[in-house]
Amino acid sequence: MKTFIEKELFQGSMSEMVDLVISNSMERKKVAYYAINSDCMLNYWRDTDYREVIHQDHSFAYVDGMGVIYAQKMLKLPTAKERIATTDFFPALCDRLNDLESPLRIYLLGGSKGTAEKVRENYRKTYPNVQIVGTHHGYFDKENSKEVIKLINSLQVDILFVGFGNPLQEKWVHRHFSELEVSTIMTCGGLFDYYANNVKRAPVFMQKVGLEWLFRLLQEPKRLYKRYIFGNIQYIWKVMRLKFSKPSLSK
Repeated sequence: MKTFIEKELFQGSMSEMVDLVISNSMERKKVAYYAINSDCMLNYWRDTDYREVIHQDHSFAYVDGMGVIYAQKMLKLPTAKERIATTDFFPALCDRLNDLESPLRIYLLGGSKGTAEKVRENYRKTYPNVQIVGTHHGYFDKENSKEVIKLINSLQVDILFVGFGNPLQEKWVHRHFSELEVSTIMTCGGLFDYYANNVKRAPVFMQKVGLEWLFRLLQEPKRLYKRYIFGNIQYIWKVMRLKFSKPSLSK
């Protein structure tokens, strides 16, 4: 009988995860951090290659979706203290690094041309002590990534954010994990669009109750309706099937 997810999900708070990422980066402990939300869970259940990535020993999975927390509670599984949205984690990390005047070096990879660079420019004003040492758009040949990886490695990067969208970004990180000379790799989906001011974030009350997806759907209905309408129905149906399956998942 399949469980909800066969990988331990981080159950701590945002602050605890920020501390962990900084500590691991300082100690050069190489870890890939992957956010898990409802859409990621659908990919996890149907995509064996993606599932294999999540199960790696160096993979650290954390909850970035209220739908996952609701499922954990419904299935009586260990439940995360809070949702850790990558869009919130990024400024929280930079805020901590800015106070520490840390030598940790960050690289932003992904988004359309100029988007990651715009994030760097915006963040320089707010976090002057944070070292974002380079950026590169995500529109390059993913099958031939040697030059991009060579550039990243030449800059002695500590923390690499990769925003290609799920599950492409996770598979790319897995494929090139050994080649990337960085201690921390974090996939981040459309993060850069938010901090380049290309996309509006949902109001806080919608984020807290798990309706951020609705706000995004209203912004881009043609692009996102399949993911959020049909995807949400599939996810709820899967969780309900798990709920009423035997034996109990809590065992």
